[in-house]
Amino acid sequence: MSDTSARPGGPEPGDGPLDPAQLVRITSLHRGFLYQHLYAVGCLLRLGAAGAERLLVERDEDIEVLLPGRRLYLQVKTRARPLRGGDVNGAVDAFSAVRARHADGGRPGRPRLVVVSNQPPGPGLAARTAADDWPPDVLLLTPGSEPPEPWLPPAWTTLDEAVAWCAGEAARVPFTSLSPHTLVWKLAARVVLACTGHGGQGFTADELPPLYEQFVQELQAFPAAPTPYLPRATEPELLTGARVRLVTGFSGAGKTAWASQAAAHSPEPLTYFDVAALPAEAVAGSLARELAARHLDRAARTALPNGTGTLRAVHHRLAGTPVAIVLDNAHRLDAHDLRHLVEALPTARFVLLGQPRPDQAAFAARLDVLPETLDGWTADSVASVFADADCPVDRPTAERLVGLTGGLPLYVRNAARLTRTHHDGDAARFCTALSARAHTAPTVQDLILAEVFDALDGTARTTAYLLATAEVPLTDEEVQRLAHAAGLGGPAPARAMRSLTSYSLVQRTGTTTTLHDAVRSLATEYAPDGVDRPVEEALRDLLAPTAGGGGTTLPRLARWMTTLPRTGRTEELLRFTTHDFFFEQSFAAGLAPTLRAVASDERAAPMDRFDSLNALAILAQEADERDVHGRLVDDLDALVAAHPEAWGTRERSVLATQRMARYAHTGDLASMNAAYLTARAENADGSLGSRVLRFNQARCFFLAGRHEQADLLALDLAEASYAALGLTPEDVLGAGPEELRVLLGEETTRLDDFKRLADCLALVVRCRRELGTSHGLAAMHALKFYHLAQAWRPMVGMGQEVADDFVGIGDLRASLDLLEQTLLPLVERYRLDDLVVGVRSQRAVVIAHTGDHATALAELDVLQRYDVPPGQAEELAHQRALVLRLAAGARGRPS
Repeated sequence: MSDTSARPGGPEPGDGPLDPAQLVRITSLHRGFLYQHLYAVGCLLRLGAAGAERLLVERDEDIEVLLPGRRLYLQVKTRARPLRGGDVNGAVDAFSAVRARHADGGRPGRPRLVVVSNQPPGPGLAARTAADDWPPDVLLLTPGSEPPEPWLPPAWTTLDEAVAWCAGEAARVPFTSLSPHTLVWKLAARVVLACTGHGGQGFTADELPPLYEQFVQELQAFPAAPTPYLPRATEPELLTGARVRLVTGFSGAGKTAWASQAAAHSPEPLTYFDVAALPAEAVAGSLARELAARHLDRAARTALPNGTGTLRAVHHRLAGTPVAIVLDNAHRLDAHDLRHLVEALPTARFVLLGQPRPDQAAFAARLDVLPETLDGWTADSVASVFADADCPVDRPTAERLVGLTGGLPLYVRNAARLTRTHHDGDAARFCTALSARAHTAPTVQDLILAEVFDALDGTARTTAYLLATAEVPLTDEEVQRLAHAAGLGGPAPARAMRSLTSYSLVQRTGTTTTLHDAVRSLATEYAPDGVDRPVEEALRDLLAPTAGGGGTTLPRLARWMTTLPRTGRTEELLRFTTHDFFFEQSFAAGLAPTLRAVASDERAAPMDRFDSLNALAILAQEADERDVHGRLVDDLDALVAAHPEAWGTRERSVLATQRMARYAHTGDLASMNAAYLTARAENADGSLGSRVLRFNQARCFFLAGRHEQADLLALDLAEASYAALGLTPEDVLGAGPEELRVLLGEETTRLDDFKRLADCLALVVRCRRELGTSHGLAAMHALKFYHLAQAWRPMVGMGQEVADDFVGIGDLRASLDLLEQTLLPLVERYRLDDLVVGVRSQRAVVIAHTGDHATALAELDVLQRYDVPPGQAEELAHQRALVLRLAAGARGRPS
């Protein structure tokens, strides 16, 4: 039995689509449209060889091809399962009217209907098409069958096959400077445009060579895009409904590369024009000559006047011709000159590419546009670049590199080169050096951005330093408080913020502001003398969980914790290490150096050293560093022996737990039990300490491979925890986390109780997995209580178990919903970067089970660019093999 009536969501609604079924429908719809457009491209590429006169789209059928003496009507169908009669009945019935039109002479030639599909016919449809009463002029073309005319493209199973086949045909086109894939996508874009009614919705064979020549001319003018081109987090369209766009970014942001790549997929004629090497007074005339050469014949070009009216004259002669201009390095022109260009060509569309400029707000206002910026690369793209440089990175390091470089392409590529040449391929070491400004080789990023900083006044540079030091978004009031700690007062901070904004050095989200990732590292070098400590103290106070203002988020909490040891408040940090919450956060491991410093400081209080050693031991155990864990337990033993008077029941139970774990790792069950019995004597029966100790005993049995004993103990503890909460497993069945919260009472804030119950249920699941027996609803219920406890890291792990359970019962949609709408948003929101690859690879396998093997393999290709531990690398290889087996099975399945 499965508890599918209430599937827990993420911490907040809205991360995924509100209607997942609609998302599936929309995705399938667009996949079908793309398949249809690519089939039209395949026909276009063979139009001349077929001797065809014309190809039409979206008329009586998806595609129509007019040939001497005959006319083909092609309907293109994509399905996720074999074709049924209902899929083709409409087309067959509608074809009766087409057949009649031809019969009465309304249309010339002999008609034939061909239904093209990515799926074979099912048994019912196959039987119908083989029957004597099936119309002889209606044919099916499916994967593996011979096309009814030899020039027709085959039916492909996947979009990847479609692109590969079309690219192979495009390679035969005699335009060697035009890459096959570029030609395919340019033609596909033209097909989409024709489907809107443009150009009479058709193509003739004799107009294709001039069209190819036009593609060549357009793309030769653009600088070559890098190969392979890596997309951004959001890859915007080059041409939108706006007549004038201003796209800005620092040098190295990849603006020109984006425009070049987008041009290869644009259906409209484009003109690339770079003003970098031109004096302002020569720009208008040069642009006029470029447009004339591109769009006008010799006679029209000769008749153009000379002087200032040339551009306007070109406009008049281009009446009715769609013109789009990508104007690069627009920051080199003032607003007056650019406005003149835009007004002289009132029907043309402009995409202005440029760097930030001090007068950008006024500049954009004069042009009546809103500046846009391009996102940087994602962690996936960064991992790919570093893998190509033989410096593979794990997911957390890739995210760190995105933060240090802003994901700007030039900066990322330069960082990969420096990692290889100056840091022995160790990207984490490069990140540490760059963060600490301890790198000895200058980066392109520093050289470019230093010019920007040199243009700022001292107050703006100091404010940039304050934002860099904060690391997290701040409200205007918080910026003022930090500025006061640095000796800035009055209107100076606000004026500095305006200056930073004009150079695009800050990013505003709602009521908060943060420094651009790419400049944060450099900005830390601009600290005025003597302000580091007062600024750090001010930051500690304004980020404290009890402080007002911007509120407490995990990034703010993490940054606050790092201020504590720097400002003499280490004891406050250590208080957090006594709670499970601390170890579930991604920032916990980053505080290990501080913990080690306290643990080794013989002047520190024994209790502080004890808590530091215990925290380090927990971190080592979670990282499966057994040797390190064993040494830390030895250090705890020595510390306890040196200060026997300092310890109470809590400390002796903690030490016993760490000893038990060490003995479990070595298989010394006698010593493990002895440690447990010693600690049990310290705790009253039924007390919280006793229950915690029993759970740790169960966990240690699991570590020692005694899964049956661990299962019995964990199940008994789970029942006791249910009773302590006043619940039964039946109460949880079908209830979501919020319903449970209401059931328990609005005053309930027992997060630790929820966490302990979830941990017990999760241990039952792990034991039953090892024993090969059913865990029933334990995983689903553990997931709900982790949600109530706000324990996001273990919630993700248990969510993956539940996703597997859904696959086991055949509910693939539920599995994908859980992975895509709950788990992936969780790992992204709470920066659980080390879990990303595991969740995404699991999602890829589920996608493969739905039949979309190409998407699954593409996702695994991306993930295998990351540097992952050996165990995870083996798992990725196993998942790839599974997806390939599923794909092979689907191809070999009889229709």
